[in-house]
Amino acid sequence: MPSLQLTVLIAYFAGLFAVGLYATRFIGSNTDFLLAGRRLGPVLATATLCATHFGGGFVLGSGEWGFTHGMTGIAYAVGVGLSLVLLGVVAARRMRRLGMFTVPDYLELRYRSKVARLLGTLLSLVAIVGIIGAQVWAAQGALSILGIDATWAAVAATLMFIVYTAMSGLWGVTLTDALQLAIIFVGVPVAAVLAVGEAGGFDGIRVAIDAQSMNIGTNGYFSPFGAGLGLVLAAVVPTMMYTLIGQDFYQRLFAARDETTAFRAAVFAGLLLIAFAVFPVITGMAARALFGAEIEAARAIPMLIDEVLPAWAAAIVIAAILGAIMSTADSLLMAGTSHVTHDIYVKLIDPGAAQDSKRMLLISRVVTVVLGLLALWMALNFKAIIGMLLMSYTLYAAGVFIPVVGGLYWKRATAAGAIAAIAGGSAYGLAGELGWFVPAALPLVGGVPVIVTGALVSLLLFVGVSMLTRPAADAGLASSSR
Repeated sequence: MPSLQLTVLIAYFAGLFAVGLYATRFIGSNTDFLLAGRRLGPVLATATLCATHFGGGFVLGSGEWGFTHGMTGIAYAVGVGLSLVLLGVVAARRMRRLGMFTVPDYLELRYRSKVARLLGTLLSLVAIVGIIGAQVWAAQGALSILGIDATWAAVAATLMFIVYTAMSGLWGVTLTDALQLAIIFVGVPVAAVLAVGEAGGFDGIRVAIDAQSMNIGTNGYFSPFGAGLGLVLAAVVPTMMYTLIGQDFYQRLFAARDETTAFRAAVFAGLLLIAFAVFPVITGMAARALFGAEIEAARAIPMLIDEVLPAWAAAIVIAAILGAIMSTADSLLMAGTSHVTHDIYVKLIDPGAAQDSKRMLLISRVVTVVLGLLALWMALNFKAIIGMLLMSYTLYAAGVFIPVVGGLYWKRATAAGAIAAIAGGSAYGLAGELGWFVPAALPLVGGVPVIVTGALVSLLLFVGVSMLTRPAADAGLASSSR
């Protein structure tokens, strides 16, 4: 491994640890640990929301899509940005105003149902563990570029974010997110500019793609919709659905100092991601022009870093990719800790524990370490299991999306309707993921993602059962608050 890249990697890890250690000075209670004391201002709130979505999928995934589908690869990244803007417009003010810790808090408050809380908690928690495991895989792929043992490197990266998250909670995560985002905003554009220049500019890319005689043609390769509307919707819609109910995003909204800060941070973070979306995509397109279609899409960005970029640029880009992966992983780890400590332990096992701040802070730190190590162990030893856990991303969004968003705007919704929607939508999503039926198809769009059709099933149950049952006398608190 080149000494420059090793030096940058060591300095990067040391910097993260130092920032996490510094952030421990702000931790005096479990609210400080889980929600940064609800004191995040516009800059930090925007940065941490950006970083939460700026994971390995955004950088490496968008690069792979750019390699395979051309400019249509921008769909996922733009969808990520639009989803945060939508989160700000639809839910940020309302949810922050309620002063909660978690999305299941809202489900219980809105529907007066511990069952709704438990279902939402378990579905979200399983999905979170699976996605953290997927980030471990991404770290292995990124660090393999350096020519070192990918497994041990991934272990080192994972232990790093576990340690600084357990030490300093959301304060540490937020400050390290800001540091990682700064590196990302430098490293990824540097890779894009150098790669496009090496490929002879956009004209050179166009000539190379034209010579490869792709199915969608050169013009289609350079069109945002060249690979088809179905692919665009498949990338955008599930992302939006998850963002509107994801604990990792709402935790940042709950941590904002007030509802205006929450709203502005979500909108600004979304706009920043939309503006940044083109860089990983054109990097993948340049790699296609340079290396041809013979290589695997997943190898495109690593080959570009290894064979094309100068050593100084490669070091920055590798740090940027690691920053993207770790900023998402630590956000998810905090979200999982909130579910275990607040939604399960305090709300369902020992309500009195909430009065003992030091005890809860210790429990939260222990849970953070255990969850992180569990995800690491499963990712390294049971890839099939992690793949199954990732299915719960679909199950969670298909079942919980309608009760959360619908509950904000429809006062007539009932607890029975919410429970039926969660159970029915999630069951449909599970059946679809297991291949028990062929997904529906629409003209011009093609196959509709299971997560979308599952949400439609959830909507029918939500409305139907709610109309047949009576809402609780004090239900609708969340939807009617102003």
